[in-house]
Amino acid sequence: MGGGYILDFKNTSFAQFFDDLGIDIYEEKYAEYGVSKANRLKTFWKLGSGTEIASSLRALADYAAARKVTGGCQEVTEEQIAKIRDIAETSAGGSSTAATGAPIAITTEATVTKNLISIEIHEDIYGHIQQYLATGDYFHSVEESYKVVREKLRELTGSEKATDVFNENAQSNKHYAALFGKATPANQAEADFCRGVGYLHLGVQFLRNEKAHTLATFVEPNLAIHYISLASLAYDLITRNVSEETIEEIEDLVTAKRRSYRTAGAFYRDFEGGRWLGGLTLPTHMSSSAVRKALKSKWLDEADFTTSYDHSNVVLMRLELVVDQLTQTDLDRLLDLPTKDAYGNDQAAGMWPFLEFVRQQHPDRLSPKANAWLKGQEEGAK
Repeated sequence: MGGGYILDFKNTSFAQFFDDLGIDIYEEKYAEYGVSKANRLKTFWKLGSGTEIASSLRALADYAAARKVTGGCQEVTEEQIAKIRDIAETSAGGSSTAATGAPIAITTEATVTKNLISIEIHEDIYGHIQQYLATGDYFHSVEESYKVVREKLRELTGSEKATDVFNENAQSNKHYAALFGKATPANQAEADFCRGVGYLHLGVQFLRNEKAHTLATFVEPNLAIHYISLASLAYDLITRNVSEETIEEIEDLVTAKRRSYRTAGAFYRDFEGGRWLGGLTLPTHMSSSAVRKALKSKWLDEADFTTSYDHSNVVLMRLELVVDQLTQTDLDRLLDLPTKDAYGNDQAAGMWPFLEFVRQQHPDRLSPKANAWLKGQEEGAK
């Protein structure tokens, strides 16, 4: 960057470069620092998400490397290109990456029609109580939803009693690091939020005690859903984040597993059918579908098939850990990603056994595009 220029881009090629990333760099909002290409790029780096910034940096690195091969961009060194790629990796995923030190957010969804609210109960709770809901046993649906909340509190803090964790006035911050990702609130608003969550859990404790010490009786369905929603909210607010340590632990396990194979042939034999998963011991956090959903989003945002075979393999290995969370749209997104490196070599090794694994585990998740891709590979192998 210099004098308002970016590498050897012209206005049209600069616009096309960002068009390929799904961004109109000549929108008015990107002129905050000025209208030159360099100033528009600086503004984009300020306004763009971590994922968008990472994608643009990878593409810039690929562009510079490809131009060097054909005699262009000679002022850019290989070390600078490598540095750009390193920055891209730490930028990927925006506020949910190690670059900011912030955890991944887990969210639920809701729709509202007049006074009727349709919400998504936290998957961990619904997975436990659906058998009771299916039979209309609303008393035990409520009681068991509260048990899930208390068990999670015990798992995170060592005690299932909210009075032990937050104290009776919800003022103790002893377990804030385990529950909220930080030991001390940054301001009064955060302090009020944490105390409010404490009161929620105190409510769950005493409401659950009432259910535990009375005979099972009929609970009106609408009231039961309100109770369950309270449990879902209390649970969600202490499990919204996947800690940086957990992410690093899981990713290190996958990378170490890939490196344990002495040859590519040995790896692909184990990768086919997901056999490599058999000897892997994962953190207990992975048992939560909400955690797997959050990790899926992170790993999809960071997916890159233009670096090397090994890197592509690790990307797909991570996604096999969360295969139950993948959707048809997710698979189409993967298949739409570029797969050639700066030298024109295809680095998407492992895609065929990965999609075969998805088909074995969840055949309904394969989109028409994914099925067509697999069919093409099978016909090409004949």
